[in-house]
Amino acid sequence: MSPTPADHLWIRLAIIYAFIQIMTVLWMPDALSLQRVLVIIAPMAASVYLIRVSRRYKAHLRRFWFMVSIGLMADAAARIVSSFFFGFGKESAFQISSYFWGLEVILFASCLIYLFRHVQGPLRGLRFMLDIVIVGVTFMTVGWEYLIKPELQDSTYSGGTGSVWVDMLFPLCGMVLILFTVVLYFNTRQLGKWAVISLSLGGSAYIMGDALHFYLVHFVNLEVRAYLDPLHTLSVFFIASAGAQPAPDTGNQTVKEREPRPVGTLIVRYLLPYGVLGGMFALMAQRFGGWNGLFTGLSLCVILILFRQILIQYENDRLLHRLHESLRQSESLAHRDDLTGLYNRRYFNARLSSSLLEADRTGSRVGLLYMDMNRFKKVNDRYGHRAGDLLIRKVACRLQSLESKGILVSRLGGDEFTVMIQSAGEDQELIWMAEEIWMLLSEPYELEGYEVRTSPSIGIAVYPDHARNDQELIGRADAAMYAAKERNARWHFDVDRTMQLQLLDQKIE
Repeated sequence: MSPTPADHLWIRLAIIYAFIQIMTVLWMPDALSLQRVLVIIAPMAASVYLIRVSRRYKAHLRRFWFMVSIGLMADAAARIVSSFFFGFGKESAFQISSYFWGLEVILFASCLIYLFRHVQGPLRGLRFMLDIVIVGVTFMTVGWEYLIKPELQDSTYSGGTGSVWVDMLFPLCGMVLILFTVVLYFNTRQLGKWAVISLSLGGSAYIMGDALHFYLVHFVNLEVRAYLDPLHTLSVFFIASAGAQPAPDTGNQTVKEREPRPVGTLIVRYLLPYGVLGGMFALMAQRFGGWNGLFTGLSLCVILILFRQILIQYENDRLLHRLHESLRQSESLAHRDDLTGLYNRRYFNARLSSSLLEADRTGSRVGLLYMDMNRFKKVNDRYGHRAGDLLIRKVACRLQSLESKGILVSRLGGDEFTVMIQSAGEDQELIWMAEEIWMLLSEPYELEGYEVRTSPSIGIAVYPDHARNDQELIGRADAAMYAAKERNARWHFDVDRTMQLQLLDQKIE
């Protein structure tokens, strides 16, 4: 899925909108009502845009982006409160808006946990959630002890610490969310690289705005919210643009392909829990008492226990890897043809059904090329079944070279093969594909010292042009293949069926 012209239009509008907001702040500082309206519209528009583009994705990614859009709605609600309800008192407006911003953070964290859980399973999803909480607590503790608390003691700040905690919480949570967005990418690859970059840029703009606001309000006693609002607008637009980025095709990965990447495994299983604990322990030793005898002994015990735990985790990972290998082999046996290694009829039928559902959702087409090899029976009769099997393997090997073009090649049985093209282009592109396959399979074959010449007969059918379901599509492609044989043609396109369906639709209307 690539960004559409409508997506590019939204991006241009977002840039223009951000420019207008900046100019309004700089050149119309007294136009407070206009500034408030601009602040509120940005997250609302971004939320609506995300809901719109989320329809393109598969169900789990659709839920992910929907949760992100609801988070942006919570941000819009917080800005409505902070902009229009100061009449009830600044403190009460701050408290109410903080609830909505807190809800936004919770929703963003929840959508990351949901996507991780969907791919890695419930237990790993729970562990991922605990990692987020652990890192969040660590960031808040270190930030308070080493950044905020010393500044409060050295400055003339006289306000309560409650507002300081709340204002500090949001940029720190933003850092945690960016970190775990990257972790999610390395572990699941459900989000594309540019989507992760856009989300990270959005989170960085959010953090920058909140950190500047925190410093200027609590340590400089300067209220400059209006000048920081464009940063928050930029943040929500980056987040919205992430939804327009193409997602990797992971819907049909095998078990092995769904395993975490080495970088993701290193971060999630080792660096996060054990690195955070070790770092916090070192800071505690430095702050409280130093490295005396008792504390040194305790430290050694903790280090050895951590090392022991890492060894246990490593052994568990090895066992899990072996289990994945066994599952991968079982899956391969279930989905692959024994003779050729191509996908078998069962897997082809399942993929075809899911591809038609996807085509219905996106309004795309699915092309099916159905073929068998001419004079294959004569090869069997003249050279024996062993030579026939060798011919089938050589045909499969040539067809397999097409898989790099994003098509699905299957062997249904005997000398029958299919090529399925999801998101098929124009009819002429399918004809070119049929011509390419015919040329590829018509080259001579070397069979145990004999040169054998054969060629395929190819039938072409397209959903929904020629059929209304998967079995009808297979039947139409099969019929087109026999029509090609009767005409002694390289291929046959089921154009007659297109005309029949068009006439039927006209009668129904």
